[in-house]
Amino acid sequence: MAQIDILKGLFDEKIIQIIDIFLDNPNRQFSLTQVSSVSNINIATTMRMLEKLVKQNIVELILIEKTKLYRLKKNEKTMALNKLLKSEEEPLLEFIDYIKKFPRVKKIILESKTDKEVKLLIVGNFLPIGKIKSIIREIREKHHFRINFVDLNENQFNDMERLGFYEVNRKIIWKRKE
Repeated sequence: MAQIDILKGLFDEKIIQIIDIFLDNPNRQFSLTQVSSVSNINIATTMRMLEKLVKQNIVELILIEKTKLYRLKKNEKTMALNKLLKSEEEPLLEFIDYIKKFPRVKKIILESKTDKEVKLLIVGNFLPIGKIKSIIREIREKHHFRINFVDLNENQFNDMERLGFYEVNRKIIWKRKE
C-alpha cells in the first residue's frame, strides 16, 4: 500500500489533496478559488483548510492589497511532508539529511531550485567543504541533479542579514536547533 493511501485512511482526504497541490507546485501562488477549483473541494471547506495550513506553517498567506494568495512555505515541515507524500527520492532532501550531520553547519538557505538544479547558501564556520563536494558528486551521479552552493561563515551571514541584502530568513530550509 502506498504512503499516500495510508495517509488518506488516517486523515481527511481533502486536506491531503490541498497539500498535494502545493507540493506539486512549490513556487506557484494560488488564490482561494484556484485551490478550490483544482482540488474540486467547495470554497468554504477550502478556506477552512487553507487557514489551518497557514496556522500549521505549511502554507504562507501573501496579501497583495485586498487579494489573498497562498503558496507552499519552504521549511523543514513541508520538506518532511514532501518526503512522506511523494514516493520518488528527492535529491535536495538527501543532501540535507547528509549535511546536517556536520555540527558546524548552522543553516541551509535556498536561493533557487529547478527540476535539475538547486542553488544554496550554506552557513557555518570551518565547513568540511571536501566532504560536502563529495556528497554533491554522488547525488549528481545518482539523480542527475546539480547542487551548487556558496559557503558563508556565521559573521558573513549575520552581516548580510543586518544590511538587508535580501530576506534570507524567509528562504531558510534547514536550521540547526540551538
